Amino acid sequence: MEDRGFTLLEILIAIFILVLVVSAVFGAFSGTFKVVTDTEVQGEIYATARMALERISEDLASVYVGSPAKTEQSEKGAARQRFFFVGEDHQVDEQNADTLRFLSWAHVSFKNGRQAEGPAEISYYTQYNERTEELTLYRADTLDYLEAPENGQGGLLLCERLKWLDFVYYDKEGDAHNSWDTTGGDDKAQLPSRVEISMGFENGLDPEKPLQFTTGVALP
Repeated sequence: MEDRGFTLLEILIAIFILVLVVSAVFGAFSGTFKVVTDTEVQGEIYATARMALERISEDLASVYVGSPAKTEQSEKGAARQRFFFVGEDHQVDEQNADTLRFLSWAHVSFKNGRQAEGPAEISYYTQYNERTEELTLYRADTLDYLEAPENGQGGLLLCERLKWLDFVYYDKEGDAHNSWDTTGGDDKAQLPSRVEISMGFENGLDPEKPLQFTTGVALP
């Protein structure tokens, strides 16, 4: 019996079938890896948002209500409390990028040894990256008896990849306000009764639907 090899047509058919099988397997693995990667990214975003909201909430819950000076006594002898709470409404690229400054007992010190005590001026602000079109959130923390840095400077990185940061302030009647300033001498000379915080992050699984995280903090 005469031995015969494979014809060119048979080899081409075998190669074609092998390519189909390899492509199918590679596609399945690629899809699996993409799902795993996207899930890990989503998990990191959830962890980042939870950490940032917990930090802001703790600072707000510890807002400082100062003792009045003698010159601030009313005619009837009743003491007026002193406040410092300034929230400004800002937008960058049609997205909210609000800032907030206030006095709080929630001072965080990174120095070794005895922790300094007293109220501190807490400041939250963002910086916009034109290349990525994302915001980076910073937190500045300066003891009240020290000179605070200029607005938008001197903070430590809190979180990145933000799409927006929005603060909403509620008065004692429950009405919402986009800004608040206790130094203005009007109805907002008192602290808001509640602050709502909203943060948005890009959703890698569905870019048209950013991930939104919202919480509210009642002020003392």
